[in-house]
Amino acid sequence: MRDTVHTGAAAEPPKSPLAVLAPAEPTTAGERIAVLDVLRGFALYGVLLANTVHFFSGRAFMARVDAMAQTDAADQVFLFLASTLVDGKAMTLLTFLFGLGFALQLQRAEAAGRSGLVTYLRRLAALTLIGALHVLLLWWGDILWGYAIAGVGLILFRRVRGWKLLAWAVGLALLPQLALSLPAVTKAIAPLLPAPADGAAFRAKLLAAITGHDRRALAQMHLQQLYYHLGSIWLWYFPGLVGRFLVGYWAGTTRLLQDAGRRLPLFRQLALWGLVLGIPGSSILAVLRLLRRLNFKIQIGLFHALSVPAELGTMLLCCGYAAVVVLLMQRPTFRRSLLLIAPVGQMALTTYLAQSLICTFLFYGWGLGLATRVQPARLVPVTLAIFLAQILFAHAWLSRFRFGPMEWLWRSLTYGRLQPLVRRVGAGAA
Repeated sequence: MRDTVHTGAAAEPPKSPLAVLAPAEPTTAGERIAVLDVLRGFALYGVLLANTVHFFSGRAFMARVDAMAQTDAADQVFLFLASTLVDGKAMTLLTFLFGLGFALQLQRAEAAGRSGLVTYLRRLAALTLIGALHVLLLWWGDILWGYAIAGVGLILFRRVRGWKLLAWAVGLALLPQLALSLPAVTKAIAPLLPAPADGAAFRAKLLAAITGHDRRALAQMHLQQLYYHLGSIWLWYFPGLVGRFLVGYWAGTTRLLQDAGRRLPLFRQLALWGLVLGIPGSSILAVLRLLRRLNFKIQIGLFHALSVPAELGTMLLCCGYAAVVVLLMQRPTFRRSLLLIAPVGQMALTTYLAQSLICTFLFYGWGLGLATRVQPARLVPVTLAIFLAQILFAHAWLSRFRFGPMEWLWRSLTYGRLQPLVRRVGAGAA
């Protein structure tokens, strides 16, 4: 018997004549697309692994000689593979999904006869607030407020369609890096990029705050680290975010994932060429990072020039990852297994923020203080245990509630009223 083809989308219910007059409401369980939640789940584990290896563990702020002393041959192999296959890819996949979500929100609003822009801007404002609190209370590396700011730029392209969207996406993602590879440009913008007077001393002070017990000093150092980190990347980071959003927006406007079951040959091609071309491209920065660990000097212009094919490789690899998941979702056996991850993706905001809470407790001085004490490769089982616990929590939570706790807060802030949270008896899990 042939396997049944699934698109992951629920059948669209008939529209009520009153739909045009209906106020904006959050997405219901019946309107969700399962493959998107699965993809979010995979991306969230990648984010957890990358952030833990480089930042929560304190490795990014250790003196090079100390970091190398902690790294054996197995760690070097692991770091190279993680840099090639995970670092930046999980975040890029999330940005794709963010842009796709914007397309779905607009389509849903237009089908109900209203503009979705006001609701969208409210969502971004609420996300900015949540991201700011994340920075102040837990961790400097929050992505939420940056997504919210770049999300405003996405509005400019809401009427653009087809290949023009992809052209803008590639241009915004690649051209700023290409410009920064020119020595004249690098020299001209240097005054616009704040940096600590003594980088090594600043990193040592930040690491001391991470491993210490003074929460006020930690919050102050987090804000300083965010300022310097953002100051070094903002010229290309925000255009790059919008460019990645547009890839997802293009997928949403073309109903690429909504109608996946009818486009399987395209997904097979995406899987093949995304992996074949994406892995070599993504390995470029992995090689540069390896050379840096071995004390080779890399000119900043060369780094930015090589970042262009590396960024293209990252985008292709993420498309390959997404295509592989879509194809596996067509097989009932794989589909059942993959859907176990979907509740984590449905509670993506809660999951992301909970990772910061759990990992700062494990590694920071206010908790168990494991920072700088765990070798990189040994962090894999730690992150797998965390993610498994999050999967179990998500299943248990969504069996009783309609949204994750932070999703409920986000929706309530967006719509200006408390959303019903408890699931009706007999409604089942989404």
